[in-house]
Parts: sequence; structure tokens; C-alpha cells
Amino acid sequence: RSNILAFNFAVICMAPNPNATMYEPDRYEFTEMEDTMITVAVAVAALATNIPIIFVVGRDGVRFMFTVLGIMSGAATLAIPAAVRSGLAWLLVCRCLQGVAFGAVFPAVGVFAAKWTYYKQVSRLPSDGAITVDTGLFVSVLVAYVQFAPVITSPISGVLCENTGWPSVFYFHGALTIVLFTLYALFYRNTPSKHPFVGEAESNKIDRGKSHVDKKTLRRIPYVAILRTTAVWAVWIGAVGNFATVELMFLYNPIYMKKVLKMSTTAVGIAAAIPPLFQFIVKLICGAISDRIKCVSELAKFRFFNSLAFLGCATCFTALAAIDASNPTVNLIVLLIGAAVLGCSTGGFYKAAPALSRQYSHFVTGCFSIVISSTMVAIPFVVDGIAPHCTQEEWRNVFAIIAGILVVTNSIFCIFIRGEPCEWTKDEWVEQHFAKSIE
Repeated sequence: RSNILAFNFAVICMAPNPNATMYEPDRYEFTEMEDTMITVAVAVAALATNIPIIFVVGRDGVRFMFTVLGIMSGAATLAIPAAVRSGLAWLLVCRCLQGVAFGAVFPAVGVFAAKWTYYKQVSRLPSDGAITVDTGLFVSVLVAYVQFAPVITSPISGVLCENTGWPSVFYFHGALTIVLFTLYALFYRNTPSKHPFVGEAESNKIDRGKSHVDKKTLRRIPYVAILRTTAVWAVWIGAVGNFATVELMFLYNPIYMKKVLKMSTTAVGIAAAIPPLFQFIVKLICGAISDRIKCVSELAKFRFFNSLAFLGCATCFTALAAIDASNPTVNLIVLLIGAAVLGCSTGGFYKAAPALSRQYSHFVTGCFSIVISSTMVAIPFVVDGIAPHCTQEEWRNVFAIIAGILVVTNSIFCIFIRGEPCEWTKDEWVEQHFAKSIE
């Protein structure tokens, strides 16, 4: 994620200075169409490879696939400065490689939620028979990369751009990526039972409450049953509202601050990191709180946290559409509140996905990659179409549209979501529909 965002920041400081009186070497500027192609290339590559990645992860596990794709992303990021100097085609190749790697992130999240989280405190509430599973904090930590990436990327990129030039942004992120994925390959295992640092007692505790159908049967995913489940579609539609907002915030916050609020490059680097940092903190807090609340059903918690996130953020965006850009401090405060409150979604659709799909979470949660990639394609066209000149009047319309999307997607989520694991996650259903055909 940081590798993808690095370009959106570096493009600001690689552009020629309009006030320069002398030739500036190693400066590049892209047309509006080229900029859109560079952004969309990541999403198109992720969309094209997401389903094959989900299939391979479900069959072979996530460790090898995620390691290879992560190192590939790091190598592609290291190559971007040379690609920029060589021409648009080479740059698009590097961005596509980043997109392929990005498509594996949510399948990896789904696998981890299914294999490594505890179902040790499963209980039935007498009110509605819903099952409570304490996965909120686990999911919050896993999906917090969406916010943590710009927290790292924005300030570091700002400092590197100002002091050592725009290529250093890509060299730093690419090298760090390769180091991190090497460590991941060394320490991660596909199941707790195979990890050298996890004892038998701990492994049995993690395995409690999980499906005990044989591995060959579990590799078969009930695609038709999943696609016929309205609650799963409610989760995916909730993801549309969330990721449309996140993509707008984190892809275009630096541009909005620079061109509308008229902030300096260094100030933009610092200010752009603050909203995702607060959202990161709120995500962790709400995930933990969602696990601790036992007095209401899981369904009620899904609806409450999702509504708090979506409607709270929509209110802030509506306010941003009305506040004058001449007061950047007020704009930043409202933007910060909107970003922070959206973090409450970890107790909503984020937690609902693995809770409903359990052993098939790598597919249901993995499809978030399709959603986020689709919004990565759509948002640039929306912003470029509505705010081509980046004026405050144009951005008011952008904020109003995203606020409307949040309200609509939250309403659909709250109406159709359910609070217990789906029927097709139960061992009896799996054995009835899959075991006999395998035999």
C-alpha cells in the first residue's frame, strides 16, 4: 500500500517549478490522462489477478504466494525512477506489478482471520441465537495497514522529496518492502500447528471452534451459496462505501491540501499523515471494544459501529462542502474527525466478513481487493471529472457525492446484514454438499 501511495506524493515534487528561471534536471510532469492511467493501472492489475490469487491461496496457502508478490512489489518500486526516465510504458509496467501484489493483501487477511484468530469465546445470546466471536481486534490490526501506510509514507516522502529528491522516495519504500517480506517469509506459517514458536496447547486453543472437515474438502469453495447470500453482498456493499471514501482521502488528500488549501509540500506531508493516524488508532480501539461488548447481539454491534463510522464521516464531508478553504485549520480538523470516525467500521463490515464466512474468509474478505481496486479505478475518474481544476467549488461537489455514497451503502448494509455464521460454513453442510462428490 505504501508503495502505491508513494507515487501520488512523489509526483508533486517531481513536477517542474512553474516559477523557476533556469532549467531543472530530472523533473517530469504528466498530463491529466497519463496521471489517470498511472493510477488506474494498479487497480486494473489487481482486479485482473484477484480471483486467481484467491484460488491459489485457498489451495496452497498464503505464505509462498504473499512472499513472492511482496518482494515483486518492492522490486517494481525500486525500478520506478528508471521507468519514469525511460517512458510511460515502463512506468505502467511497474505500476501493474504493484497492483498484482496489492491484489493479494485481502486474501491474506482472510486466511489469517480464518486460521489464526480465536473462536474460544463463542456463546449464544438467548435473545436471537446469534454467535459472538472475538475477532474484532485481530481484524482491526490486520486491516489497519490501509491507514498505517499513509502515516509512514506521507511524512517520510515529504522529507525525502525536500532533501534528497523524488527518486529517494521509491528507493526507500522498495528496499523496506523487500526487508519486511523477507522477515515475513522467515516467521509466518500457514497454520499454527506448523509454527515452531507455537506449542501444542496454544495450537489446540486456536483450533477450537474451527471446521474439522478434511483439507481436501475445505479447498472447495461454495461459490454459488456464497453469491446467493444477501448478508455477504451487504458486507461487500459496505466495503464499497468505505473504500470509496478511503481512496478519496488518502489518494487525494495531498493534492487537496496543496492546491485547494494552498499548503507547502512539507506541511502537506505532515498534515496528510494525521487523519490516517487517528483512523488507525480508532480502528484498533473500536475492534477491541466490539469484542468486549457482550450485552447486545453481534448483529446489533455490526449495525451500530458501521452506522457510527459511515454516518459520522458523511456528516463531516457535508461540513467540508460548506466550510471556506480560506481557513485551512478548520478544514483539516473536520477532515481529521471524518477520517477518525470512519475507523469505527472495524466493528461493522470488516468484522462481519470473517464472522459470517469463517473458513471461507479468504474468499469473502479477499473480494475486498476487488472492491478497493474498483474504487481505485472509479475515484480518479470521479475526481478528474468533477474537479478538473481542483477549485474549492469543485471539491464541494466531490465531498457531497462521497457523503451520499456513505449514507446509501450504510443503509443497505444495516438492512441485509446478519449476526451469525452462514449455513454453508457448518461442517454438516460442507460434508453434505462436498464430501460425497469427492468420494
